[in-house]
This record gives sequence, C-alpha cells and structure tokens, in this order.
Amino acid sequence: MGRVIPFERIRASRDDRTYRPRDCSHRRIKLESRGGIVSCAECGAALSPFWALAMLSEQYTVALKHIERLGERIALADARILELSTTLDER
Repeated sequence: MGRVIPFERIRASRDDRTYRPRDCSHRRIKLESRGGIVSCAECGAALSPFWALAMLSEQYTVALKHIERLGERIALADARILELSTTLDER
C-alpha cells in the first residue's frame, strides 16, 4: 500500500426527480432491452418505467377519445350529406 493515489473530495448528490418543470417533457421514450432501461430520447434522462407506462396510458386514453369524437363528426357529416342529397334529388 505504498502507492496510494489521493483523490479530490467531491460532493455527490442524487436527484431522483424524473421531471422538472420547464424542462423536457419526456414525451419520446427510448427502451433499452438490455437491462430494462427507459430513457428520454430527447434529453437522455433516465425515467421510471412506471412513470413511462402511466404517461403512455394517458396518451392512449386521449387518443381513443379523439378517435371517438372524430367518429361522431363523421356520422354527423354523413347524415348532413344524406340530407343535402335528398334535397337535391327533390328538385
């Protein structure tokens, strides 16, 4: 043990937050199959797998509601087209 190399003292702190207001929203996730690591494709931050799953679930729910609203609008448009074509046929 005659050759001990001294290292500088460094302060290490751990910040486990996965989201900081006004920073990246982590909407593009990247999955590493080795090790099961989930990270943000934009900023590279490590993300909680549960947080990523919850975020994807919320986005999926929003997308389904949007699809439902679009279906309702198509049904209304079809009804209006039928009504207008009937009016034109009567002339």
